[in-house]
Amino acid sequence: MLDVVVSTDAPSNIRREILGVVEFSSEARPPTIEGGHPVVGVATYRNPRQAVREVWTTSCEVTTGRRGDIVYSQDGRHLFGVLALPDSSRYRDAARTAYRQLVDLIRELDYPHLVRMWNYISGINQPNADGLEVYQDFCQGRAEGFEAAYTDVTGSLPAATGIGAHSGGVVVYFVAERSGSCVHFENPRQVPAHQYPRTYGPRSPSFARATLLRDSNRLFLSGTASIIGHRSVELGRLEGQYNTTLDNIRLLLADIERKCGGTISLGSFSLLKVYVRHAADAPYVRQRLREVIGPRVPIEVFTVDICRSELLLEIEGVLHVELADAADPHDHLGAGKWIGAGGQRAHP
Repeated sequence: MLDVVVSTDAPSNIRREILGVVEFSSEARPPTIEGGHPVVGVATYRNPRQAVREVWTTSCEVTTGRRGDIVYSQDGRHLFGVLALPDSSRYRDAARTAYRQLVDLIRELDYPHLVRMWNYISGINQPNADGLEVYQDFCQGRAEGFEAAYTDVTGSLPAATGIGAHSGGVVVYFVAERSGSCVHFENPRQVPAHQYPRTYGPRSPSFARATLLRDSNRLFLSGTASIIGHRSVELGRLEGQYNTTLDNIRLLLADIERKCGGTISLGSFSLLKVYVRHAADAPYVRQRLREVIGPRVPIEVFTVDICRSELLLEIEGVLHVELADAADPHDHLGAGKWIGAGGQRAHP
């Protein structure tokens, strides 16, 4: 089953098969296979004494491999993969190649349905060698990589996060699945990211606002920020941006409830990852979130740059949901255990 906990346990103490480990600390680590599963490190802390691990688990036997730049594991139902692009003055070509490799891999291994993706990008708001913002440079390559693989790109885009990191180039990790049980959602309050105007770069970001993995009763919320339509709002106001972000999340969850039947509350989160631009804002955001989701949900807060320079925070998460259109009780994948201190696809 999908499960998210915060613990000081080492991965070896987890009594399930491990699909992969993402280490969040002050240093980036290239993808490797250690202990029978992929491991990668992302630099999201300044303090070298801070570290947490996100551990993906399964109840099924895991095998691992490497294909091109991708280190991966699979269990017969789910595929977990990691790749890293080294620091560069331009990312477009490398991102395009990486995403083509990724799509080739999920097709070749027969896990053609992307569920969730994360992109941690160092220097995300800085100009590249051509004066283009690094995130826009990356988005251009990502979009071209997807387009080379799909005839209907918009119907194949999963939930995703594009966020800053302190070093390490670009780290991408993803979950794909075999059964075709995932459904992607957009937020009625926001323009789909792939339809953003060129104001935000040569190519729009490539992701859906959320993905429901029906046979696991898990909903993956993409990185969500203070955006209405396609515009950033409440500029310079932390409280306003927090309130708008929470409103966006509530509206999206309500829309999914309406489409699928059932109830999704903010207390349904099993994991929240929060990104704030300024360290001084972290206590406020954490306290406000704790007030609405209760004491049990693990919250991890990272101080990194956000995909738009005017945004002060971004929130993503995993929710356990019971929906009328998510009736398959079988749940083999365990996602996002936090440990440490500190193909056609449906498209609504």
